[in-house]
Amino acid sequence: MPATAREFPTLALERQADGTVELTFVVPDYRHNVITRQVLTDLAAALDELARGPRPRGLILRSGREGSFFAGADLDRLDTLPTLPVAEVGRLCDAGKELFARLSADWPTVAVIDGACLGGGLELALACDLRVATTAPHTSLGLPEVKLGLLPGWGGTVRLPRLIGPGPAVELAASGEPVDGPAALRLGLVDACVPPEAALESARRLLAISAAGDLVARRRQAMAAPVPLDHAERDFLAATAAAVMLGRTGGRYPAPPAILETILAGSAVAAAEAARLESTAFAQLAATPVAASLLRVFRIGERNRRDPGVGERGAAEPRSIVAPGVVGAGIMGAGIAAASLRAGFATTLVDVNADALAASVPGILEEAAWNRLTKRSDPAAALALAGRLQTATGLAALGGCDLVVESVLERTDLKQQVLAEIERAVAPDAIIATNTSTNPIAKLAEALAEPARFCGMHFFNPVRRMVLVEVIRGPATSDATVAAVVAHAKRLGKCPVVVRDSPGFLVNRVLMPYLHEAVEMVREGIEPARIDRVARGFGMPMGPLELYDMIGLDTAFYAGLVLSAAYGDRIEASPLIPAFVKAGRLGRKTGAGFYRFQGTGPKARISGSDAETARIVARYALPARETTDRTIADRLFLPMLLEALRVLDEGIVRDGRDVDLAVIHALGFPPFRGGLFAWADSLGAAQIVRRLEPLADLGVRMHPTEWLLAIARAGGRFTD
Repeated sequence: MPATAREFPTLALERQADGTVELTFVVPDYRHNVITRQVLTDLAAALDELARGPRPRGLILRSGREGSFFAGADLDRLDTLPTLPVAEVGRLCDAGKELFARLSADWPTVAVIDGACLGGGLELALACDLRVATTAPHTSLGLPEVKLGLLPGWGGTVRLPRLIGPGPAVELAASGEPVDGPAALRLGLVDACVPPEAALESARRLLAISAAGDLVARRRQAMAAPVPLDHAERDFLAATAAAVMLGRTGGRYPAPPAILETILAGSAVAAAEAARLESTAFAQLAATPVAASLLRVFRIGERNRRDPGVGERGAAEPRSIVAPGVVGAGIMGAGIAAASLRAGFATTLVDVNADALAASVPGILEEAAWNRLTKRSDPAAALALAGRLQTATGLAALGGCDLVVESVLERTDLKQQVLAEIERAVAPDAIIATNTSTNPIAKLAEALAEPARFCGMHFFNPVRRMVLVEVIRGPATSDATVAAVVAHAKRLGKCPVVVRDSPGFLVNRVLMPYLHEAVEMVREGIEPARIDRVARGFGMPMGPLELYDMIGLDTAFYAGLVLSAAYGDRIEASPLIPAFVKAGRLGRKTGAGFYRFQGTGPKARISGSDAETARIVARYALPARETTDRTIADRLFLPMLLEALRVLDEGIVRDGRDVDLAVIHALGFPPFRGGLFAWADSLGAAQIVRRLEPLADLGVRMHPTEWLLAIARAGGRFTD
């Protein structure tokens, strides 16, 4: 029992009978502990009190909130950074470092890390002399500031290389990826990794060990000195890390090279000088447009995590799904089943084809057991998950499921038949969803007696890597159904966006103008490679014609028919796509499409164009237009913006931020541009109208919408 205790707004100070002191943090009004201004104030006040005496034998920092040490700095605090003068940002960094430095200035300190320990939370833990992490799956340690266009600003680039070495420090900080407790122990990031129930006692033992020797004194001396690194090692690390970063970012993100430069420069000097270098680098990054864009993307992602999917009507707690089922063991159904297993759900998978069902199981278990840290599947985890996957060839096995996702072929008649059979097999209150990219939810719902419990749940391929899920609300879908499906998608680790039923929903509708315009430019004689190069130069992960070949021109053909029927005035069905399909040029799957490939399938590599491409294109040629790379970019991306404005105007989504999240997560729209509407703001509405003028003869697809013209007249912003 503590001898004495003192309460602060965000922490409790407890003096133990053995002379140690525990600081236990619980930050009110937040789901996770985050470092707010009040936390810093309370930490300073607690350290002041300890300095007045009696002197503690040691200090233990821990969280009183399960699953969260500190998940980083308060988002509101980060949002203000781009608006502050560079010098002021530097002073804020210095002040935080000065406070954290007090943790290793006098008595020994140890941090107990159970749960998320990220960003400023890890920097707080690094400022302690010793660290104990837990083996719990929810424990993760990392420095994700790079994903916000920043670098660690409270001593992370100073302490990390002195603790684990410059090379591992660069990788951890520049990738932004977290590690779990055992991996942190292997890195030397923590001094012990134990089960959660043993963590506090382990911290006390570490304090006792440090009191009996000079461990803390030696570590403090090492943490203050330069890092031993000869010139050859430094040059090799600089060259190899810079090359890797360039490959990852294409040179568009300034934070990774700044992290490399700051860690290398800071390692060569004493910690005090390294701290000054870090503050300067952080302040300079905070002033960049990329940081402002990435902070916006992070902010709208946080909004999505809190959004119940039904606006103000979502105040009631959504129903929790506990027994999901999937119908269809194809690529998408298997991926959805793996996502459910991975999230901890016992899952039922049904397919009438016993051979296909059996063949899908090994891949499902391998996918569900994928370890993002080791970049491979964990066989032991796959074995453990096998007992949680039930397979069957009859729909009666779904009787105990409370959510069933149908994922059979994209044929309306087949889907309607299967959905009706699912409805008869499940309980009256079970939710039924369809994984579809093209089928209208209203049409599919005609097969159901109770359409209120039915909606679309459109996953993207590959399911493990693609985080967006379109939750498609049909005319009869209830609020309770939408809220439950949105909550379940989040438990799967996905980013759900609620979309009103309409042709193409959101993602395909915004994507199709981009793909369509690329084909029209090919018909005008522009080389596919040039169009794709411009798109990649804009920041897209691949060009539109490369994307056509990847998804399959036959798949694109059928999706294009749906959209052309609905929006034919601006998305006319191109004769070129069916011509390629008729010629058997379906893309990677057949070894030829817009490009010729070496091999077939997902791993096929582009070997270039060929004469057959040119012959097919020549039959459907359009008059050539004088064009520049900027014109190509305008023709690719401005129609996407115009269609997104129409989506908002029609109420297909509830908020423009949903559009920005969708294009980033599903289409690879470059995050450094902040989203489609943030990019539009970077140009300005008036400039967009001017850029559309020379393209007006191409038709309605290049004509500004009334909303765009209104924003241009008012001098407004799309993101407002």
